Amino acid sequence: MSGFTLDFIHDLSDPFFNPKKRVFIGYLISAFLLALGIQIFSARTSFVQTLASLFSKRLWLSLSAKADYKIMVINQTLMLGVGPRLISKLAVATLIFESLHIWFDGRSILALEVSGLTITIYFTVSLFLIDDVTKYAVHRALHRFEFLWAFHRIHHTAEVLTPLTVYRTHPVEMIIFSLRSIIAQGVTIALFLYFFGARAEIMTVLGANVFLFIFNLAGSNLRHSHVWVSYGQIIERFLISPAQHQIHHSINPLHFDRNFGAVLAIWDWLGGSLELAQCKKSLQFGNYSYNKTAHSLKTLYISPFIEAFHPLTNLRIKDTIKMPQIFSRKIRGRTLIGIFLFLCALTVFNRPSISAELNIYSHRQPFLINPFIDAYKKQTGTKVNIVFASKGLAQRLQAEGPRSPADVILTVDIARLHVYADKNLLSETNSPVLNANIPPHLRDRLNRWFAFSKRARIIVAAKRAKDTFEITRYEDLSKSKWRGRICSRPGSHVYNRALIASVINASGPEAAQKWAQGVVNNLARRPQGNDRAQVKAIYEGQCDIAIINNYYFGKLKHAKNADQQEWANSVRLIFPNQKDRGTHVNISGGGIAKYSKNKIEARRFLEFLTSKTAQDLYGSVNFEYPVSSNVAISEELSSWGGAFIEDRMPIARIAALAPEAQKIIDRVGW
Repeated sequence: MSGFTLDFIHDLSDPFFNPKKRVFIGYLISAFLLALGIQIFSARTSFVQTLASLFSKRLWLSLSAKADYKIMVINQTLMLGVGPRLISKLAVATLIFESLHIWFDGRSILALEVSGLTITIYFTVSLFLIDDVTKYAVHRALHRFEFLWAFHRIHHTAEVLTPLTVYRTHPVEMIIFSLRSIIAQGVTIALFLYFFGARAEIMTVLGANVFLFIFNLAGSNLRHSHVWVSYGQIIERFLISPAQHQIHHSINPLHFDRNFGAVLAIWDWLGGSLELAQCKKSLQFGNYSYNKTAHSLKTLYISPFIEAFHPLTNLRIKDTIKMPQIFSRKIRGRTLIGIFLFLCALTVFNRPSISAELNIYSHRQPFLINPFIDAYKKQTGTKVNIVFASKGLAQRLQAEGPRSPADVILTVDIARLHVYADKNLLSETNSPVLNANIPPHLRDRLNRWFAFSKRARIIVAAKRAKDTFEITRYEDLSKSKWRGRICSRPGSHVYNRALIASVINASGPEAAQKWAQGVVNNLARRPQGNDRAQVKAIYEGQCDIAIINNYYFGKLKHAKNADQQEWANSVRLIFPNQKDRGTHVNISGGGIAKYSKNKIEARRFLEFLTSKTAQDLYGSVNFEYPVSSNVAISEELSSWGGAFIEDRMPIARIAALAPEAQKIIDRVGW
């Protein structure tokens, strides 16, 4: 069986097994039991007579009902293609959520003294009310404007009402109502998440909003039936009864444009379109305009486009019974007072607010990352917690699993980033901002990690050694002329291993091994120390040449220790391979933790790290180069020789070639 067929069968049957849908089998059973009880005890019919009435062939096998079944199947087929192309609720919520951060210049959590349960109740009620009032507004518009009525009229051609009549809608109307739901719920979700954070949870029963669950369980499917159920004059001013909706379907002109509400009747009450059921009425359903052709596919699908064509030019309002003024002065006055009190409440709630929170696991030392955290907190008000460790964070994250509090991982060197990706500890992050600011060769093709700064692996040479001006390429270091004049940290360190990987990428493993052997042969001492130690060795005269990361020179030059400043002053910088592939660069970078509870906030932080503010900090504080081509390098870095040509090999290739590089290091004894 094809994938399409399986999807079709699944989507066609899903409403009957999904409690979020009105025709969920549980709701159908409750409606049947309610109808059974009403017919037996109110109409005083026997059990057999009641069953015969409820399941009459005249109803379920009528031309009208058969048309309902056809429409349900055809519309489901159409929506398999149309549905995925509509904007998603998540996309709307994300857009509004992000826009609120821009409009309010950050984010604060409101009403901290209010319990999570209270916020949950507010959120559930708000979502229900906004969803219901927009249903009313759209439904009223479908009746009011002739262009829209041409499509909605199809629902009113049903001469027999069954629970499946809910699916008797034109595809255009389906799309309108789908967009209504997406926008209304997306906006509501975004607002509550922005102002109330993780406390904004919805109260559900079997996954459905608790209020809709109760309403559907109480017999909502009887609204499309011939079973008369009235709630009485008082309740029907607040809730739409099945009888009121049947009046809505009536072809009696006195009932036209009445009872647009889905669940609540208060919208009709306020809007002047409420019709109480009162005593049982003899109603007739259908539409005289189509007469005998009411259930043909042409009438149901093609005719609405023809009818809508003319009104589309002027969006003419359909001739209907004039509605009374929507809001009286008294109601408007109360509404304004209510809005004023609500705004006052928001002001009070905002006083004890605190910032959103972000948890960072960092391999970078606190003094290196604190300037970025301070700038981000100043811009957004977000509270940031940092866990620092030079080693073991990946293992810790792996052990914590879904319970991990980590939102963001920050580290140095592509090899360490690759470890997190390889262990499936990073979440895929789709961000147009990150994609625009970071070149493709400096980010993961699956968007799990991103580079935020570049560090060049440069050559430093003693100013006293004039012959070192001959060195312009990494390959020059393997020449026998420099025997006994080179210092280096161990080759197995990630910085040197990455450099050898870049040579493999450029020239192949054999050439890379030959070069590495030449460098080892030229060492003045056994490999030892860090990059600072190599500069110190040049100053002390132990060697004339070394390979270091560029930012170590900056740290020595601006050190508080006068001795370290002298070390830096004793060397000059060489950016190798400027006439061919360019100088090898590595990165500092990061990503969002797989089990982050604050992925949107985490993404905003990553995007901040690629902003001009943060990219300038990388240059001024850490002496690293910006990854964004829109940000100029700092004055200090420019004074070292300005912009340089970098090796633009895909940075991920370094991690892929690292095992081969390590084999070379072991073979040559580096």
